[in-house]
Amino acid sequence: MKRSSLAWYVAVACLGGSLCVGPVVQADSPTTVKASNIVPTTVTTHAEQAALKQKQQYQADTETMGLLWMRTSAEYRALAYQGYNVALNAVKMAVTDPSHQRKPLAIVLDADETVVDNTKLMGESIANGNGRFDAPWWRQAVHQGKSQAMPGAVEFLNEVHKQGVEIFYVSNRYAPVNYDATVQNFKELGFPSVDKDHVLLFEKDSDKQPRFDAIAKKYYVVLYMGDNAGDFPIGTKGKTLAERNAIIDTHKEDFGTTFVVFPNPAYGSWVSALAKGYQNLSPEEQKQVNNQYLQQ
Repeated sequence: MKRSSLAWYVAVACLGGSLCVGPVVQADSPTTVKASNIVPTTVTTHAEQAALKQKQQYQADTETMGLLWMRTSAEYRALAYQGYNVALNAVKMAVTDPSHQRKPLAIVLDADETVVDNTKLMGESIANGNGRFDAPWWRQAVHQGKSQAMPGAVEFLNEVHKQGVEIFYVSNRYAPVNYDATVQNFKELGFPSVDKDHVLLFEKDSDKQPRFDAIAKKYYVVLYMGDNAGDFPIGTKGKTLAERNAIIDTHKEDFGTTFVVFPNPAYGSWVSALAKGYQNLSPEEQKQVNNQYLQQ
């Protein structure tokens, strides 16, 4: 396959969902190639297909217990309720605090595994031997419109809305292909403030900080909520594992006050931080990385 054709396919595939695994190959500029000569195709050998299947199955195996915990455990439900209780207390305190009246109040939260639950869809994928939640997988999952509300999410969001506090859903679902499906799903779940002003998906930059900054210009943000360190305005995007942990330690007093974290052992930036290019390593190489950390 020509490099330009491969680049086109990878770029389009990675823009299809909320999570792109692995590097995106930079496509040639449209001005330097003739469209009539470009016929995007994918050609894989049996060996490549077997290697991909092996990787998908290995990742499914490693994710099974974490996802089972999310799908079945009373403890996971308890942590969801706990997170919303902490958040609602912070909202109610802010509403009655006169020092916050200079700006309208708002909360900023992630969507997936923060207020919507995708574990059933992930579980079905893992049961079928695929634990590789790449961008095409996410696009297909989002367009099914079957994301469920996390325990307590609907009640929490509607109570926040009743308190007169704005709600901003800042998600890295890719807007051009996922916005309509996301809005429809959120409305069907009974979430408030589901419109173009409050549902801020990824368009040009997966770093959420510019979206955080735009909200903070107009609102006093009472708290941020999410399942990934990148859901908080603390600058962890692209950082190494050690750097991410150090940043968290620096902000230790913010958790449970202005930051509320939900557990997610199934996927997230913590996985890619394990090693450079971790998601694209072979199962054997991933095992080596995993064992190194387990024995530290």
